Order: sequence, then C-alpha cells, then structure tokens
Amino acid sequence: MNQLVRGLTIYYCGREQCASGHFFGPAIRKHYLMHVIFRGKGIYRTGGEEYALKEGDAFLIKPQEVTYYQADKDEPWEYAWAAFAGTEAERLLSDYRQEENEYVYHFDRGEEWRDYMDRLVTVFESGEHNMDETAGFLYLLFSRFPKRSKEVGEYEQSYLSRAETYIRHNYSYPIQIGDVAKYVGIDRTYLYRLFMKYKGISPKQYLTAYRIMEAKRLLEDTVLSITETGLSCGFHDASVFCKSFLQTEGESPLQYRKKMREEVW
Repeated sequence: MNQLVRGLTIYYCGREQCASGHFFGPAIRKHYLMHVIFRGKGIYRTGGEEYALKEGDAFLIKPQEVTYYQADKDEPWEYAWAAFAGTEAERLLSDYRQEENEYVYHFDRGEEWRDYMDRLVTVFESGEHNMDETAGFLYLLFSRFPKRSKEVGEYEQSYLSRAETYIRHNYSYPIQIGDVAKYVGIDRTYLYRLFMKYKGISPKQYLTAYRIMEAKRLLEDTVLSITETGLSCGFHDASVFCKSFLQTEGESPLQYRKKMREEVW
C-alpha cells in the first residue's frame, strides 16, 4: 500500500534474543525500522556516530541509510522491531526526537512500553489483525517517549493549527470563540493574540470569513435556499447571515448567486 495513502502503516515486525556478539550490517533498509531493547546491551552505528545502548533504549534505522548494530559479547541484547512508514511517521519521529538526536530514543517512565511492543509483535505475527490495530500499538509505544520540547514559535503555530482545524470541522454548528479556545487549551486573550499575529484578523473574523467562504460554495453549487445556506454554515438567523455576507462581499447572498449563475451562462 502506498505510504501516502495511510497515515501510518506497519510493514513487518519481529523479535530476537541475540547470540553473543551477533551483528547485522553494514546494510540499508527500505522503511523506518525501530528496535526496542528489552534487556541486555549492544552498539548501533549510523551517520558517523556510535551509540552504546541498553534495556529501555530504542534505536531508529532510517530508509536508505547505512547502519550497523552488534550485541554485547557478555550481555547480548534481546530486542523487538517494527518497520513502518506513512504520512504520520515523520511527525511522530519529529515530535518525540530527543535532545536533537535523530537515531536514539529513551523510555522515561513506567513499563507500559514493554507491553505495547510485545503486543504489537504478537498481534502482527498472529496474522489476525488489521492495520489500525497494529498502528495503534505503535502510537502507544511512541507515547511512552518523552515529547521533544518545542520552541515558542512552534507552540504558537501548533495552537493556531488546532484552532483552524476545529473551526473547519465545526463552523456549521453554533460555536463561539470560547469553544475554540477551550478545545485548543488556551485562554481567549492568547488565542486572539495568536490570530492577530499570524493571520492579521481576530478569531471571530476568521470564523465568520470561513463561514462566508463555505456559504459562497453552497450558493454556487447547490439549490439550497438562502435561509438553508445560512443554517448550513452556522448562521442560525437569516438576517444575520445576509448582513454578514453583505459586509464581507459587498452584495447580498441572492445577488451573489444570481451573478455567479449569469457568469456560468
């Protein structure tokens, strides 16, 4: 399956209790490959660096990069691995990248990670799974890594993106700006500042503009009445819809529909 089609796809999994000094590579792999160390020790080489790893660590193999890894002679490691790709893979690897290290990860709390990785492999090897189930275990596994600290600008963009997503999916309902702020997890004043900083308009203006944009699409593509169009776009009063549309577009919804139809003919 094309990795761009699904957000996250698991291609294969496995586990191994390595023999003393067992090694693999130098070699390249086609997909991302995450090894999770259950016990023991070993080394991992990639990107011109060597990492000494132990129980509770994980190491990432990137597609088309030359890698080498070897079990310790005295305490050879036991690990499990999962190969994956997809549109969500880059986000996960970025969000949970630790100390700017792109190859080594550390579990920082609890023992749940053992269970998640073990269940991921067990379910995959059973053949009685679906893609959502295995992807779910991988999401849970990543959730056990500490999240990378973000710069202020990244946090702001993240909040703004969440607010825009909420509006896009809920504009047809009678939502208020307070609802948007609550969903994002910040107060209304901060949300207002973010919209003014990055969009040049207030959250309320953005919401109204989005509703008008969707109303224009319905006026052009459907036979819904003016009242039905307004209701479908979150205006629960026809007069308020017509007034907002006139202020934004310089013409009434009816005039806009008539003009668009005349242009088509």
